[in-house]
Amino acid sequence: MNIETANRLYELRKQNGLSQEEVADKLGISRQAVSKWERAEASPDTDNLISLAKLYNISLDELLNAKKSLDFVEENGATEEKEEPITIDKENNTVTLKSVDDEEESEESKEEKYLKLSKEKHKTLKTVVDGIVTFIALISFLLLGFLTPHGFAVYWVLFLFIPLVSTFVDMLICKRMTAFVFPVLIVLIYCFLGMRFSNYTYSLFGHEFTGFWHPFWVLFLTIPVYYVIAAAVDSKLKQKYHE
Repeated sequence: MNIETANRLYELRKQNGLSQEEVADKLGISRQAVSKWERAEASPDTDNLISLAKLYNISLDELLNAKKSLDFVEENGATEEKEEPITIDKENNTVTLKSVDDEEESEESKEEKYLKLSKEKHKTLKTVVDGIVTFIALISFLLLGFLTPHGFAVYWVLFLFIPLVSTFVDMLICKRMTAFVFPVLIVLIYCFLGMRFSNYTYSLFGHEFTGFWHPFWVLFLTIPVYYVIAAAVDSKLKQKYHE
């Protein structure tokens, strides 16, 4: 995209009192895409050009007419200069918006800093939680191992709480149910029941069973069900976040 068209898109957005974020939301694209259009780093495709023309209530010819952008700057240069310093090159018929790059770089820099800070806090929280859960699991394993019959052979499953709690924290922070390692939870339950109650006899549906290895393997059938539901919930949350 040439600089004239980029400047035209910038001026039309300003005339309509819209921010880059608002334009992006209305077109269903990212703010970075709008920023690149206005900096002549990328060009909108045909569908986006039509959407922009409808958004600004003008024709495609008017949308791409860079001369109007120059006229607007010349007529309103004093006013715009206070908010957005502008340099006009009449020989090359171009407009340079000095502060556009600075403004976008500042916004992107803030966003990057926020994301970096969030990731650092997330990493720190996970490290603390993992350390606490590992310590508790180890102490519990040793105590139950020494104080109960066959404790070491059964209660090793306590160490499965480490990834469970860690990914549960991920799920809460990232708001993604699929981040939780549900299969590990099923393995923990199944192994604990099978080992802890291996000699337990009970009746189920008219049949006698000893231990929980069978028929409780059916617990594994809940894994695909969980991820189908989790994916649907994640999709809804993502859609709601972008609305």
